[in-house]
This record gives sequence, structure tokens and C-alpha cells, in this order.
Amino acid sequence: MDYIFYDFETTGREPHWDQILQVGATKVSKEFNEIDSFEFRCRLKPGLIPSPFALAVNNTDYAKLIKSKCSHYEMLCKLEEKFVNWSPSIFIGYNSISFDEEFLRNSLFRALLDPYLTSRNNNGRGDLLELLRTVEFFFPDTINVPYNNRKKKTFKLDQIAPANSINHLAHDAFGDVMATKQLAQIISKRKPSFWQSFLEGSNKTKVFKTLSEESMVFLIQTFYGRTTAISGTFLLMHPIYNFPVLFDLNYDPQELIKLDLKDLRDIYTSGQKFLKFIKSNNGPILLKTNQIQDSWFSNSININEFRKRCEILVNATSFKQNVVTMLSGIAEENQQEKEVSGSQEDIMPEETLYTGGFPNHKDQKLKQQFREGSWSSRFNICQRFSDKRLSYFGLRLIYEESPETLPPSVRDEIERSIENQLKSINKEKWKTFYDFDKEIENIENDSNTMVEGFVFELKDIRKHFEEFYF
Repeated sequence: MDYIFYDFETTGREPHWDQILQVGATKVSKEFNEIDSFEFRCRLKPGLIPSPFALAVNNTDYAKLIKSKCSHYEMLCKLEEKFVNWSPSIFIGYNSISFDEEFLRNSLFRALLDPYLTSRNNNGRGDLLELLRTVEFFFPDTINVPYNNRKKKTFKLDQIAPANSINHLAHDAFGDVMATKQLAQIISKRKPSFWQSFLEGSNKTKVFKTLSEESMVFLIQTFYGRTTAISGTFLLMHPIYNFPVLFDLNYDPQELIKLDLKDLRDIYTSGQKFLKFIKSNNGPILLKTNQIQDSWFSNSININEFRKRCEILVNATSFKQNVVTMLSGIAEENQQEKEVSGSQEDIMPEETLYTGGFPNHKDQKLKQQFREGSWSSRFNICQRFSDKRLSYFGLRLIYEESPETLPPSVRDEIERSIENQLKSINKEKWKTFYDFDKEIENIENDSNTMVEGFVFELKDIRKHFEEFYF
């Protein structure tokens, strides 16, 4: 299967509210020979205030932000067409699972396109940052990982690429793509078995296969910059969420399998997290025993003891049933808490990708008609959606692309809603004029910032907002 390396530059860090400004991508063979590539840039959507600092970092000036000919919707349609034509492939980014993928999914969702195109059509997805952290943890001398000014190792792309002799145009979508591809090439040559595990992790079916065939697997997790290893054995599938649950072999199962349900839950919820969860569609990198046997880590654990613990768990039927009951109860309580907290705050359509359900068959057909129709026909299509979120997104798209085709009353209502959002002086989920001004002020007053010269561009953008919205 071919690889697709891709990257986005955005107006900020909130996938529900910010937008993609630039996309770069290249499709390469398994030997890393380029097959095709593209780069698109678009202008700012009406009704959206960007983060000044984000604009400064990715060098998006007034001309790029306001005067670009391509609209956001047009760029997404081109991106979708390319990615569909390139499928099936493995989509690879840098910090992509938690950032770029979320931007892609939410952007396509709001554009009435397929938000899950990178995980459908036999595609896979993997995050190279996770692979670098995995390699560095088990075999620290494989790549050069630089230190930041706090004397801690940093995996930031703009620092780790130069540290490994890669010429890198940082904070440019296509520049980041090229750096990511070259780092992948380095790992594939120096640690081919880890690269193979990375590729297998991009496929959910292969993840399940590894877990079913291996008595033990090893992987890493990183929280707040601290990376630790998990030595686990597959126990069962989560009864509610249907993802794999591992038993952490650092715990002795002999002490747990004898407990009744109440005591087991008390121990687990008090902090002894003997269960670890695997998000099988998030590109987990699962290593086998022979892959870590020459690492420093293998000398720090007792493999033979871990094997005995695996054997104990194979026939621990009552214990597994207690775990199922415990996880079901915890999930039900968490859902009730979410429903209570959710009832106390307004959930906007932009935030409902994972909570609002999938469109029914009728709405799926209407989405396709919306995509293929003219702007003048799309308003009527919006009236026929049974999912009100889709109607809302469709009307916003018409307003952004062809506002003159909307009935004046609808256009006025959208404009009033946008004005109320952007002029708010409260702490909002989205950027407001107040946030924009405050961030420019912070940039001007920070003697350590490297973007003082960009303030003139930011003030030109602010002047445009003044003229456009006031």
C-alpha cells in the first residue's frame, strides 16, 4: 500500500471553530518514490476570527488570508477529491491523530463532505510523532532528539528535523510534509521492524490480529511530555466502547482475580489502573517481545514472570466477567455525568461530530445532491435535511460562498448570529474581536516573541475586520 504524507496550517488550535488555511500532501510508494503531490491555500471564511499568533507562526499575511482566490469550501472539495483518488493508502502526519485528523474530520463534517475518508475505503492512518517517541524510548540512539532550553528532549518537528540533517521549511504545510517523509525514511531504514509495526498499527484488523496472536505486547504512552511503557496482554473487548482492553503486567493478577466485584472496582478507581485501553483506530504501535529484547527496557523487566501472569489470566473467567461488569458500570456513570453537564451548557452544532450520530440514508443522498447542485438549488436542499445540523451547515456554506442566493431574511439572520458571536466580550469557545486585539497586544508587549515585525500585517487584518463587520 502507498503512503500519503500530509500537513495543515490553521487559524488556531480549535478544530470545532478554527479552519485550515493551507494543506500540503504527497503520495509516495513503499520505496518512498513520489507518485503525486499537491498544495492548496485558501482565504479566511466569513465569520471567523483567527489567532494572530497562529498567523504569525505560519507566516499568513494579509494577502494570503484575505485575497487568496480559493475559498475554504473550494479547497476542501479539491482536497477530498485528491484523497479519494489516492485511496487506498496509509495517511501519515506528524502529531496528526490528535491535531490534523481532527481538523480534517471537523472541516469535512461542516462542509457536508465525508469526515471519515482517511479511515474508510481500506485506508489506514498513522502518526509519525508516536513512532519517533516509541523508537526513542526503547532504542535512544536510533535518531537524534534535541534538547530544548529547559534541558528536556523535544520532538517538535522544526527542531528534530534539523537535528537529523533535514532541510526543513518549518510551519509551511508542504515543508512539514517533506520533513515528515524524510524522518519516516530514516526510521524505516534504521528500525525496519518498528516501521512494520507502525504500518500494521494503521490497520484496525491487523491490530486485532497482533493482540490475538501475541501473549504480550509493548507500547508507550505519553502524558504531559512524560513517556512510559505499557507491558500488556489482551484481556477482552470493552463491553460498551468495543476497543481492546489490556491487562497491565506490572500488576500481579493473583492478587486481583480472587477479589469480588466491589473490591475490584474500589482498587481500580482508587488509582491502581491495572487495565489499559487501546484505541485500535488511532494507529497504535504494538511491539512484540523479540522487537524489544535488545533494548534497555527488556533488562528492566522480568519477562518470565510476565509470561506466568499471562498464563494465569487465560483461564481467569470470573475475573474477566467482573471486569466487564465494572467497565459497563463506569461507562454508564460517565455517560450520566456527561448528560447532566451537557444539559447545563449549550452544545453547538460545530461540536457534535462524535455525539450527534450519523446521517440517515435520506440525508446522505441529500448531502450528495448538495455537493453536485448549483448554489441557487442548495437552499431548497437545506430545507429537506432531517438532521438539523446538516441544514445549519448547508446554510452557512451558502452564506460563505454565494450569499446573494439566500432569501434576505435568512441572510440577515446568519449575519446577526455572526455579529453576536464575534462582538462578544465574554470568554467564548471561538475567537472574538476582543481576543484578536488582546493577542496582538500580548505579541507587542512580549520581548521574547520573534514576530514583532508581523504586527503591521496583523493590524492590517484587524482593519479589514473593522471595515467588513462594522
